Amino acid sequence: MRARATDFPDDPLAPALARLIEQQSFDIHFQPLVDISQAEIYGFEALTRGPSDSPLHSPLVLFETAARLGRLVELERLVMLRAARRFHELALPGQLFLNVTADTLLTASEHIDPLVAAFSGLGLPTSRVVIELTETRPIDDLARLDGSLAALRERGFRIALDDLGEGFASLRRWMEMRPDFVKIDRHFIDGIAQEPLKQQFVRSIVEMAATSGCEVVAEGLEQESDLAVLHRLGLSICQGYLFARPSPTPRARLRTEWSGRLAAAALPRLLQNDLALPVAQGAITSAAQLARRSHTVSPQINCQAIIEMFRLDDQLLAIPVLDEQRRPIGLLRSLQVLKRSTERYFMDIFAKRSCVEVMDPHPLVFDVSTPLRAMSEAVANLDERLLTDGFIVTRDGEYFGSGRSSDLLKAVSDLQVHAARYANPLTLLPGNVPIDHHLERLIENGESFLAAVWDIDNFKPFNDVYGYRIGDDIIRLAARVLTQAADPQQDFVGHIGGDDFVMVISSPDWAARMDRICQAFDTGVRSFFSAEHLAAGGYVTLNRQNQPSFHPLPTLSAGAVLHLPGSFDSARALSAALAEPKRVAKGRAGGSRYFLDRRHAQTAQAVWAA
Repeated sequence: MRARATDFPDDPLAPALARLIEQQSFDIHFQPLVDISQAEIYGFEALTRGPSDSPLHSPLVLFETAARLGRLVELERLVMLRAARRFHELALPGQLFLNVTADTLLTASEHIDPLVAAFSGLGLPTSRVVIELTETRPIDDLARLDGSLAALRERGFRIALDDLGEGFASLRRWMEMRPDFVKIDRHFIDGIAQEPLKQQFVRSIVEMAATSGCEVVAEGLEQESDLAVLHRLGLSICQGYLFARPSPTPRARLRTEWSGRLAAAALPRLLQNDLALPVAQGAITSAAQLARRSHTVSPQINCQAIIEMFRLDDQLLAIPVLDEQRRPIGLLRSLQVLKRSTERYFMDIFAKRSCVEVMDPHPLVFDVSTPLRAMSEAVANLDERLLTDGFIVTRDGEYFGSGRSSDLLKAVSDLQVHAARYANPLTLLPGNVPIDHHLERLIENGESFLAAVWDIDNFKPFNDVYGYRIGDDIIRLAARVLTQAADPQQDFVGHIGGDDFVMVISSPDWAARMDRICQAFDTGVRSFFSAEHLAAGGYVTLNRQNQPSFHPLPTLSAGAVLHLPGSFDSARALSAALAEPKRVAKGRAGGSRYFLDRRHAQTAQAVWAA
């Protein structure tokens, strides 16, 4: 039976809640979830706000009051439908995340048909809807919960567990629910760059998620330093104020500054680190080299003058609009301006008004230092109709010049051809030439670093038993483990060929990174074996004498040397010094491991620490 305000005469908020539900006077805001590995918006979480002039404005107060008055399920169903309608009206991309409490989830199987019909009527397939369980209330009937989850999954919905690390036994709930997403509580994300314990917690969650086949979402991301750590720990989906605050009318795409920077960070190591590549003479590597001085205008220019400029010069495609400090505030596009000028009454109304009335206030803007690859990814996300208008280049926020998209695409094509000459085709990591180039540069600059040569032990028999396709997957696993353990701002990973890799660690915490590699590979490689081979710790093959021979499961091993300024005069000499510790490491039994040549290790560590 539905509760009424008169059922709770002593509750001062009962009339306000009854009025809010009857009039559906709540607002829906959306906050994006960003896939940092793809540099794009993955989806949006719908968030509810009560009327701004109401005591129920705060969502915490609103839903606590609804629960206390017995109207929580009713309210949450209304919110779900309103959020879906608004998501459809705004034509937002990706997944729609809808928050529900256990109370609503437990009744889902009873009301699922009307819900599916409502979503279908909006053209919103259930495969794009994620039902997110918030653990603000306990779950008393686990069997009923399992039935509700099964009913939702049968209809195509996906399931998320919110605020992992908070609430009622959330780790246990993860094991029971087997959700498609787990969202780590913001407490463990905020400040993670400065707190190793938080990093270890998140690393453990990522490893567990990989085993259970679910995605991990980092909530509450506000600092760029935390983003770099999360990327290194292997998280792909992040949410927080760093990217966007909740809004009733959110952007459907990432801001250009983020799409470009994330795309650059997600590129293979070879293409991130320009210093790893021998740069061809005359090669274009940044926005500064594509900028040309062009005609600009101030906001004082009126629309009629702009229209005349475009009409008199059909080669003039776009004009940047600059403020008094010569900072770009928009872009006048020829096609858009001339089209608007033909609208009825346009000239009567706008002819004498400022040109800002017809400019695009969100042009594509790059700093002079923006790498070519980041620019390419940002342009790739544009509406193709805007490609001909080019982009603006700034230096310290001031106008530096304008660029043409055709010049950018040609420069990217040239870089791709150049990079392909030096990349390993299987992993796209830098090959021998950029490896030597990177080591020579560090040695010449007198820098301290750890150099390690890794390879996969017992790889050939594995390849013979499981086939070369799975063998390639093992090599890719090794590449992924190495790159995830590296700091993209300081460290370097290269692929010599086959199952051999080089890693150069300039980070002072090299020991922790080396240990992490060993643990991650031993964990990840288990998924490639049959249960029989896992139980036996290996497999038997026939050797050249047709005799049975036992082979352990593949592991990673490395020989490592700590380099001090002046220790070696060339990459060739350093490479020769790595041969002996590599031999020692491969001769040791057990799981993945490394052996460090300690002849200069203590001195090197002291220099590093200083």
